[in-house]
Amino acid sequence: MQTQMTGTTNQELIEKWVTQQLMNGKTNRDMDGTLFVYGNEAHRLHHHPTGEIEIVPEQISDVVVFRKFDEPVELNHCRACGMEYDTFKDAIECCSDVD
Repeated sequence: MQTQMTGTTNQELIEKWVTQQLMNGKTNRDMDGTLFVYGNEAHRLHHHPTGEIEIVPEQISDVVVFRKFDEPVELNHCRACGMEYDTFKDAIECCSDVD
């Protein structure tokens, strides 16, 4: 499913995030149920008994996100996929092709 004009898909962004989490020591079971929202599309991670994890689309019509003012915005994280970087520049270049 292609969602951006430049070719990056929700699937690719989610896979990139999952890979980063695995590198940080999380397991597929830890990530089970994680919800991803991009625009008005949502996907959830589902952990199978075999140990594999699947990206499952969720049926939604509209998405509204309310952010608390006291929530810190981490500057060295990519705002599209959530990957952490050493510098702000690296973070904004991560998914710079995302519309």
